[in-house]
Amino acid sequence: MTRHSHPALAQVRQLGLISENELDDAIAELEILALDEEDDVDMPRLAADATAADALAWLLHTDLLPQDDFLRRVQDLPRRHGSPALFERQQLAADALKLVNRRAIDTLYDEDLISPWQRDTAYASLPVDRLLASPIAALREMLRQGTLTAQQFELLRTRQHGSELGRIIVDGTARQIRRDRPACARPGTWVMAALLVLVLAFAGRAFISRQAPSSTAAVTGQGVERPDLQRRAAQAVENARVPGAGADLSITVVQDGATPAAR
Repeated sequence: MTRHSHPALAQVRQLGLISENELDDAIAELEILALDEEDDVDMPRLAADATAADALAWLLHTDLLPQDDFLRRVQDLPRRHGSPALFERQQLAADALKLVNRRAIDTLYDEDLISPWQRDTAYASLPVDRLLASPIAALREMLRQGTLTAQQFELLRTRQHGSELGRIIVDGTARQIRRDRPACARPGTWVMAALLVLVLAFAGRAFISRQAPSSTAAVTGQGVERPDLQRRAAQAVENARVPGAGADLSITVVQDGATPAAR
């Protein structure tokens, strides 16, 4: 069977922004969608009168064109093309990115997660070098830019009403934020640190309590030997000894507060 390519897809291929295999995959996808036109499945479709930017955005949205491969090709354009061919391809890539990113913002608005003002502000500040491949990525971008504040996001996270898709988007965003947060900034880390400090404090107190009685007993139960003082005392006794007396003296030096050892 002869396969007919969509004109916009053929143009994107001619400009070198997709490979021959990616073009074949896109044509096959269009054929499958044509068979399911009567189905109610909400699948992204490429209109017959779509432009090259529409076609490129559709490829990115359906992941028929992987984001990393696309961005790598765009970055490589200056090496492969000069003006005006370079400008044509860069402009097409930028238009496609804008369409995909706007679609992610539109999903947030359709699910009542952002206001009309926030939607329009997000439109005006869409990244031109990154793909917001999902509504979750779009919501995180709005948080990063301040279009959506942390307090507003917390209200979205705790609200009791809203669609199931809206809840999935908010919960997915919250999980990514927690995962990307440094370990020292996570609430659980501070709780564990506080518990560890308490355990160490009690363990230290118990250790000191056990050591104190034994140390006191060691000091009070026997004399503290000081060899240097013993030598001085022995010399003093020797000097004072009566000539001819026996040298059977034993010298023990005891510090103040200590009990002499039993003899």
